[in-house]
Amino acid sequence: MTHPRTGLRRRVTVLATAFVLAVAGLTAGQAARGVPAPAGGQLPRLAVSGTYVTGISSGGYMATQLQVAYSSRFDGAAVVAAGPYWCAMGDVAVALYACADSTLPRDLSLQYAKTAEYERDGKIDPTANLATMPTWLFHGSQDPTVKRPVADDLAAYYRHYGTPLTYQSAIAAGHGWISPRGPVACDATAAPYINDCSPYDAQAESLWVMFGSVNAPNTGKPRGTVTEFSQDPYAVPASPGVGDVTRTGAAAIGMGSTGYLYTPRDCARPNAGCTVVVALHGCQQTAEQIGRTFVDRSNLNAYADTNRFVVLYPQARPDATLGNPKGCWDWWGYLGPGDVDYATKRGPQMATVMNMVSALSG
Repeated sequence: MTHPRTGLRRRVTVLATAFVLAVAGLTAGQAARGVPAPAGGQLPRLAVSGTYVTGISSGGYMATQLQVAYSSRFDGAAVVAAGPYWCAMGDVAVALYACADSTLPRDLSLQYAKTAEYERDGKIDPTANLATMPTWLFHGSQDPTVKRPVADDLAAYYRHYGTPLTYQSAIAAGHGWISPRGPVACDATAAPYINDCSPYDAQAESLWVMFGSVNAPNTGKPRGTVTEFSQDPYAVPASPGVGDVTRTGAAAIGMGSTGYLYTPRDCARPNAGCTVVVALHGCQQTAEQIGRTFVDRSNLNAYADTNRFVVLYPQARPDATLGNPKGCWDWWGYLGPGDVDYATKRGPQMATVMNMVSALSG
């Protein structure tokens, strides 16, 4: 007899597809292009002075997972349109109805209990670190995709651990990354889900929260370079029940073969002392689907030019075989029945992104 939970997961497969469309249903675009990375396609080594993480929607959930699991490694976070840590509880139906929509209720006591369990088991860093990590959370008041109560619960989660939080929820924005370089009207929810809410500048506010101060951006031609690098050397191998063991490299765990790094001129020399900002796209914002749209229009690169930080743009990939046709990050355990630790240091995508961060840190 099929276990009820297994049956539920099978029955909501079609709904899962609809969900990832709703979370960030971008249209396909041109193939990614960039400057080839140094020989071997490896990331450069920097004298890293701080590490931060930001993300939108599925990337927002992933950013929170990284922040909680590796709280000893990150100095701050900025999250757009997402809910609390371990919100989906490994179930796509919960992800759909409780963590995007708010049809199903959420009980934060479950998230707190799971967080405590993970901490006891050493699967995440001590939660005490969260009390010293400045964090910015954004929810657009016109967002129909991730509902306001879901974001409110993430704010409550942060406050439970004493996280210094700035919660921006007063901007009439739809569902999308907020950037003055975005082609979408502020209050709309439409492809490519990069919304211009000028004169409001989300990067100015979020970077100020994380860094404590921020210089005005470069408003002219970029002074840095976007380089491609291979994500394969950093990828954690698939294992039975987690990913596709018939593949190798990043594709085996639902990630793209190529990632991107923006390096401003001041950080281009060997062992330059610079900060790292990890920027995580949403569903269907991968380079395989829309080229460099997110990389070029995030507005982070303009601030990198004047604030001595590099921007690491890791890439997930669309993969129907792995139950992720829209290229979301793994925040509900889509890599298989053994993918129960997706939100911890044992999560393959989590560890792979951190391998990239470690490579930059030397």
